[in-house]
Amino acid sequence: MSALAFKVRTADARFGLSIDESIMDDILGLCGEAANAETGGILVGHYTQNHDWAVVTDISGPPKDSRRAHASFIRGVKGLQKWLNHIWGSKRQYYLGEWHYHPFASPEASLVDARQLKQHSENGPLMCPEPVMLIVGRNPRGLWEAKAYVYPKGKGLCTMDHFEPMCATPC
Repeated sequence: MSALAFKVRTADARFGLSIDESIMDDILGLCGEAANAETGGILVGHYTQNHDWAVVTDISGPPKDSRRAHASFIRGVKGLQKWLNHIWGSKRQYYLGEWHYHPFASPEASLVDARQLKQHSENGPLMCPEPVMLIVGRNPRGLWEAKAYVYPKGKGLCTMDHFEPMCATPC
């Protein structure tokens, strides 16, 4: 499986999300392994100097204590704190948000997804006032589609659907 890079931003260009091909390949691989059940994990990375792009450099898969079904996914926490501590300490990367998979469904954010992002934006320990969410959907013909969202603290859910031309490094 070979994915394309994913680079989108909000209509006002205030927030952007950049994910390179290898990370998208990893995400699609985990989605494929999940078959008909939802799955997901955490997005980590860094922000550009102007703080207008979240650049994903790594993802987690679903922790072992996650609960998965055809139409729901509750990400567990087992092993995540150790992994995040390593990333924060050695790579100076940050929690950027979440990703998950909607099998045989569109990548539209549900009310549950929006509530989760709102909670994360208000969660002080995460230190992420503008968490992002990448949702991957797959239709019955096996075609993948992805959509991204951001939830700025104190505001509402914003869709990042303005595709940007890709360049070798984050623009």
